[in-house]
Amino acid sequence: MIRINLLPRERVQRQPLAPRLLLILVGAIAIVAVAAATLALSARNNAVRGRIARVEEQINILRPKVERVAQLRRAIENARRKADLLKSLEASRVPWDVILEELRAILPKDVWLTQLEALDAGNMSFGGYALSYTAVARFMVSLEDSKMFQNVDMTISQKQMVAGREIINFSLIGQFVRAQKEASVR
Repeated sequence: MIRINLLPRERVQRQPLAPRLLLILVGAIAIVAVAAATLALSARNNAVRGRIARVEEQINILRPKVERVAQLRRAIENARRKADLLKSLEASRVPWDVILEELRAILPKDVWLTQLEALDAGNMSFGGYALSYTAVARFMVSLEDSKMFQNVDMTISQKQMVAGREIINFSLIGQFVRAQKEASVR
């Protein structure tokens, strides 16, 4: 079948170019946009990879320093533990030199000590001999008046004969109090 168009040329319908052209144009723009996005994302990924590589280099450079810092922290903590232990040992140490000096100053002439012992919780035991009960009492009062001892109490006092002479065997217990000056030094 042959078709003949008898309509004037002005009225002849042509197929519109716009939809095809528009479709081609949109497709081209989409392809360009996808390509541009791909290139932009690729460039961004390369930049991020470069930053990651630089950060990893810095990490590798700093790793020995971090390990050294960790070693130093462990050493500091170890030193602190040792210092704390030393302080606790020093605090529990009985300052015999100070105690003996104080006893030398307050001990009456007619009293002599044969035993001096540090007990737990700061308590001390004094044992010895005196020529009379009055001398033992003076010693107890001297201990109480001292700034280093408190709560002095007698546990034993008895007469004994030694070389034809009566002497008093005694045992006292008291609490040692650290002097303020000594406590502040520690």
